[in-house]
Amino acid sequence: MKINNDNKFEIIMKTAKELANDYTKGGWTGDSNEFTFASSSFSENLTNKDIEILCDEFMNKHLYTEGIELYFYREGRSKMIKIEKS
Repeated sequence: MKINNDNKFEIIMKTAKELANDYTKGGWTGDSNEFTFASSSFSENLTNKDIEILCDEFMNKHLYTEGIELYFYREGRSKMIKIEKS
């Protein structure tokens, strides 16, 4: 993954866990901008470009980690993320 430091990946994982816990029924779905906004409760260091890089790396793939599932896909021109507890 080409995100430029491990701390950003930690922020992504904390955000994903929080969203999975908050949206237990049906999971959370949003675009890269919405995910970046959600991450601001942990840090202001994560940018939309960081999330877009993550989406590009995992496009049309699932990422399973620490009891959650992230699915990356496109909806029109938007890069989308679906997050659920696995």
